[in-house]
Amino acid sequence: MMKKSEINNYLHQLSKREELYKNNPATENLDDYADFDVYTNHAGQRVFKYTFEKHLQKAIESNTYISTHLHASPLLVFKHNRYAYTPLHSHDFIEINYVYSGQAHITINDTTLILETGDLCILDTDVIHRISNTSESDILVNILIKKEYFSSNMLNRLASNNIIAEFAVRSISETHSHDQYIIFTPEDGEILQDAISGLLVYYLDPVSYSIDAINAYMIIIFSELLKSYTQKKSLEYRSSNQQYIGDILQYIEKNYATCSLTDVATHFNFNASYLSRYLKKQTGTTFVKMIQDIRLNHACALLKNSTYSIEEICQQVGYRNLTFFYKKFTTTFQCTPKSYRGTHKNITDD
Repeated sequence: MMKKSEINNYLHQLSKREELYKNNPATENLDDYADFDVYTNHAGQRVFKYTFEKHLQKAIESNTYISTHLHASPLLVFKHNRYAYTPLHSHDFIEINYVYSGQAHITINDTTLILETGDLCILDTDVIHRISNTSESDILVNILIKKEYFSSNMLNRLASNNIIAEFAVRSISETHSHDQYIIFTPEDGEILQDAISGLLVYYLDPVSYSIDAINAYMIIIFSELLKSYTQKKSLEYRSSNQQYIGDILQYIEKNYATCSLTDVATHFNFNASYLSRYLKKQTGTTFVKMIQDIRLNHACALLKNSTYSIEEICQQVGYRNLTFFYKKFTTTFQCTPKSYRGTHKNITDD
């Protein structure tokens, strides 16, 4: 099986098509786009309409050794051809462009964005754009994702049981829908690059469990994007002397077992009543409900993954009354903590 250490060589090695483009820089190779419909935009420019299914068909034809794997895949992963002409186009899928090395110049609605090594751009459906010719040092990885996979699979899984992730996911979704693209610049680029490399390993050299591995790497990728997004927003708010809601949620998540509304308000120099209204407006839930959800979700994790007694778990997550804990847990999950542990336990007793 291919190793992560081999991905760097694979990406930098010139493919036959890249050699063709390099030796014939004026070639537009419009034959590559003959299968796609074309329309004229308001500026009179020709725009190709890419579809996931036709890209899938092309990928299967050119990669017969992974064709079985591709048929079942909700995403396509490939290296963007260097030196290649890319016409104006839109598509019916979500597109991720990750700059593995060098630069990428992406023109979106007449605005040219310059992405540097480690940057990642997510483009929504129906966005008219093109990528300028790249040089030999410019390595761009493209990930094409069916919209339902992006919205229902990735985002919902990331947002489950975590108020910070849930808020960030909702914010990203709203920004993505409004602005049609988002650029991420993670502070720790090594984690994201490692995840992209792992994704390529299982995609290019598939085994029986490749789909599970690919899904796992996609979760890591989106987790890094969530972290990058919240850090960027926090800095933006601080620079304008405002308090970012994500920082407040992170504080609550960290101190959920002991903090009160007054504690949080004091920490951030807010009036408690104002903070209560602010949290409700930003998250759609009350402080009390938020704390309860966090405590119960942590209780679920401990029931599944520890040998602590239910009484100990009750204390750890911040409840002082065992009867009250049982009542809230049973109302929320329609079963007792003991029944939940019996159904979901991931470890065995010694």
